[in-house]
Amino acid sequence: MKLRIALFKYLQRWRKERLYQQWVEKAGLPPEAVPKGDITPKIDKLRLGALYILLGVSLMIFGLGLILLIMQSC
Repeated sequence: MKLRIALFKYLQRWRKERLYQQWVEKAGLPPEAVPKGDITPKIDKLRLGALYILLGVSLMIFGLGLILLIMQSC
Protein backbone atom coordinates (compact mmCIF):
# COMPACT_ATOMS: atom_id res chain seq x y z
CA MET A 1 0.00 0.00 0.00
CA LYS A 2 2.81 2.40 0.88
CA LEU A 3 4.56 1.55 -2.40
CA ARG A 4 1.45 2.55 -4.33
CA ILE A 5 1.21 5.86 -2.47
CA ALA A 6 4.90 6.55 -3.08
CA LEU A 7 4.49 5.77 -6.78
CA PHE A 8 1.52 8.13 -7.09
CA LYS A 9 3.44 10.88 -5.30
CA TYR A 10 6.41 10.29 -7.61
CA LEU A 11 4.22 10.54 -10.71
CA GLN A 12 2.50 13.65 -9.36
CA ARG A 13 5.83 15.38 -8.70
CA TRP A 14 7.12 14.33 -12.13
CA ARG A 15 4.03 15.77 -13.88
CA LYS A 16 4.31 19.01 -11.92
CA GLU A 17 7.98 19.39 -12.83
CA ARG A 18 7.18 18.76 -16.49
CA LEU A 19 4.36 21.32 -16.33
CA TYR A 20 6.71 23.94 -14.89
CA GLN A 21 9.25 23.24 -17.63
CA GLN A 22 6.60 23.63 -20.34
CA TRP A 23 5.38 26.80 -18.69
CA VAL A 24 8.88 28.29 -18.77
CA GLU A 25 9.37 27.30 -22.43
CA LYS A 26 6.01 28.66 -23.64
CA ALA A 27 6.15 31.88 -21.60
CA GLY A 28 9.74 32.63 -22.57
CA LEU A 29 10.83 32.88 -18.94
CA PRO A 30 14.37 32.23 -17.70
CA PRO A 31 15.06 28.72 -16.34
CA GLU A 32 15.47 30.21 -12.86
CA ALA A 33 11.69 30.82 -12.77
CA VAL A 34 11.09 27.12 -12.13
CA PRO A 35 10.70 26.42 -8.40
CA LYS A 36 13.37 23.98 -7.22
CA GLY A 37 11.81 22.90 -3.94
CA ASP A 38 9.59 19.85 -3.62
CA ILE A 39 9.01 19.18 -7.33
CA THR A 40 11.93 16.84 -7.92
CA PRO A 41 10.98 13.15 -7.89
CA LYS A 42 12.08 11.40 -4.71
CA ILE A 43 11.63 7.65 -4.32
CA ASP A 44 14.11 5.44 -2.56
CA LYS A 45 15.99 2.80 -4.54
CA LEU A 46 14.63 -0.11 -2.52
CA ARG A 47 11.02 0.67 -3.41
CA LEU A 48 11.91 1.36 -7.02
CA GLY A 49 13.81 -1.94 -7.20
CA ALA A 50 10.86 -3.80 -5.70
CA LEU A 51 8.60 -2.19 -8.28
CA TYR A 52 10.85 -3.37 -11.12
CA ILE A 53 11.01 -6.88 -9.69
CA LEU A 54 7.21 -7.05 -9.40
CA LEU A 55 6.88 -5.79 -12.95
CA GLY A 56 9.32 -8.42 -14.24
CA VAL A 57 7.63 -11.25 -12.36
CA SER A 58 4.19 -10.22 -13.59
CA LEU A 59 5.42 -10.06 -17.19
CA MET A 60 6.97 -13.52 -16.86
CA ILE A 61 3.72 -14.96 -15.46
CA PHE A 62 1.75 -13.31 -18.24
CA GLY A 63 4.14 -14.71 -20.85
CA LEU A 64 3.98 -18.22 -19.41
CA GLY A 65 0.18 -18.07 -19.30
CA LEU A 66 0.09 -16.94 -22.90
CA ILE A 67 2.42 -19.77 -23.96
CA LEU A 68 0.30 -22.33 -22.10
CA LEU A 69 -2.85 -20.94 -23.70
CA ILE A 70 -1.33 -21.19 -27.17
CA MET A 71 -0.12 -24.74 -26.52
CA GLN A 72 -3.61 -25.84 -25.36
CA SER A 73 -5.27 -24.43 -28.44
CA CYS A 74 -3.00 -26.38 -30.82
